[in-house]
Amino acid sequence: MLYLNKKRIGLYCLGLILLSVLGFITLAQPYRYTGDCMEPALKDGHLYFLNRIAPYLRHYQIGDVILFKHEEKVWISRIVALEDNTIHITDNNIIVNGLSLHDTKIHRNWAGWKLGSYAIDKPFQVPGEHVFVLSDNLSAQHDDSRVFGPISKELILGVVW
Repeated sequence: MLYLNKKRIGLYCLGLILLSVLGFITLAQPYRYTGDCMEPALKDGHLYFLNRIAPYLRHYQIGDVILFKHEEKVWISRIVALEDNTIHITDNNIIVNGLSLHDTKIHRNWAGWKLGSYAIDKPFQVPGEHVFVLSDNLSAQHDDSRVFGPISKELILGVVW
């Protein structure tokens, strides 16, 4: 029979708590969002978490909100097309692989969406190992794939949740 005294049980519990906290901090980094590019889905000043291990557990999905690096800055956007997908934006509609990408929870503000050299008005195939991202608030004049093109998966820091 295994004998554990109260002191030893307390040390085990403390060790488990410390390992849990360390694991959570390592895998889910707190992130305070500021700005209006992801409104109404994300609110200015609210705290969210960056899941840095998600890319290792599953493939990115259309609809994922990601943080990524671009030109020494950290950006936030939503994935709207995956590698090898064909995306076409026309008549205030995002078309991926010939199917309309409907927003059920997010009502995008489409006013003035054409911005930058990648504001695609004809079909565009996303290269391998890249994703195409857009801000939720398309009229906010924020940079996303409309300005700097598809994002390399190597530059993605994690999925926001």
